[in-house]
Amino acid sequence: MGFNNGPKLVTTGLDLLVDAADPSSYPGSGTVWTDLRSGTTGSLTGSVSYTSEYYGGLTFTDSSSAVIFPGLTANYGTGSFTVEMAFKPDYIEGRHYLMSKNSGSFPNWAIYLSGSSGQGKLWSEFNIDASVSCSYSSSTVFQTGSVYQVDVRILPGVSASGIYVNGATESGTIGNGGGSLTSTSSLFVGNYSQNNTQNFSGSIYTIKSYLNASVEQPVINYNATATRLSRIPASDTGKKQFEVLVVGGGGGGARYGGGGAGGLLYFNNYPMQSGRYTITVGNRGNAETSGQNTTFGVDVAYGGGNGGSGGGNGGSGGSGGGGSLTSAGGSGTIGQGNNGGINSSGGNGGGGGGGAGTAGVSPANLTTRANGGSGSYIASFATIGGSPAGWFAGGGGAGSQYPSNGLYGSGGIGGGGNGEYHFGKNGSTGSANTGGGGGGGYSDRGYGGGSGIVAVRYSGAPIALGGEITQSAGYTYHVFRTVGTSSFTIF
Repeated sequence: MGFNNGPKLVTTGLDLLVDAADPSSYPGSGTVWTDLRSGTTGSLTGSVSYTSEYYGGLTFTDSSSAVIFPGLTANYGTGSFTVEMAFKPDYIEGRHYLMSKNSGSFPNWAIYLSGSSGQGKLWSEFNIDASVSCSYSSSTVFQTGSVYQVDVRILPGVSASGIYVNGATESGTIGNGGGSLTSTSSLFVGNYSQNNTQNFSGSIYTIKSYLNASVEQPVINYNATATRLSRIPASDTGKKQFEVLVVGGGGGGARYGGGGAGGLLYFNNYPMQSGRYTITVGNRGNAETSGQNTTFGVDVAYGGGNGGSGGGNGGSGGSGGGGSLTSAGGSGTIGQGNNGGINSSGGNGGGGGGGAGTAGVSPANLTTRANGGSGSYIASFATIGGSPAGWFAGGGGAGSQYPSNGLYGSGGIGGGGNGEYHFGKNGSTGSANTGGGGGGGYSDRGYGGGSGIVAVRYSGAPIALGGEITQSAGYTYHVFRTVGTSSFTIF
């Protein structure tokens, strides 16, 4: 997954982006967390470990835990800036620093949780000098075990700060005076300083920082990228819990490049109140066109990007399409899909990216085929289809010109179509209702992707209307396969 995260993520002013779900940022092991914008690395120190929860995060456990970035990171002077973090606290008792830039002198700033008995509030605090400072806390009470996306806005020029929680503003405050927060102190993530007892305990999944971000940025980003996380704390009352799968339409293949899979969103504990929710199942992309988005309420699984044709780059989307004739693959959306393969061999195309599974393959030479990236297996939805059952959003295989063994690019597990081999006419479309990418062509333009799908599961007898309703092993299923708009009504 690349940092060009589809059309909805705000990139204007984006200065720092680290995300443990992106293997280019953190591959699941090692001692560095890499900024996808600049390549700057933060060093993992102490007891920091990787978790695959919510597609990837870093877990902090004790006073030795921290990720330390060099002093020039997030060094904005008098400019206003916004820090965005997605995290889950596991322990709240006292003060716990999520981020700090503090050498023990002025200026300095920090973001931390403070509370007791497993709950507390988020604080934004900075000190320009001994007399000019600003401190502000959220109205939201944070609970251990729940996942949050927060945006903390700091305006040192007027000594002001504001907080957004899950895309919603909580107002802010004005301090006394103004000035600069220029500092060459290291940026600490998960702690106040090295070996400090006020460490954060829990998991941090992604961090972004913006210089002069727009006021719309928090809500746009929340709707675009926080869909991989729990939308609302599970402790909220008056809501029923559902298991939800949302898959965008697969992108069409092109001449050489395989189509990218539709974006895949999966929530195992999605809270909703009684009411009527709009659902739109996205159509597949035809040859050389991207798939359509699938929506479930406010959540959007983006359509897969189309494959590259005749030397063109693959399209971006839920997953990126494969590149064609030495061209780049398209970018996937963080938390939904992966990048398409890059074609560097001249005669073959890159494979389409898989939805939240693996990236598309890049051919190594003229005789190497390029397969599509695999999709994701959702065991609890294995009964509703997929190719094979339970798999969704596989990337399309690339078309091939020169492979000496006569093999074509295979579609990824999860409904991706196969590519075509040198007039062999053996390419195929992505499987319907899987969001699979279409196979790339050689003599043809390529093959269409597979349409999207929405599926909802909950324990017990039916408590809602909409879609194809079935019951199995104590669960009720609502499956939406028909392309277009319909509704899901909870009693």
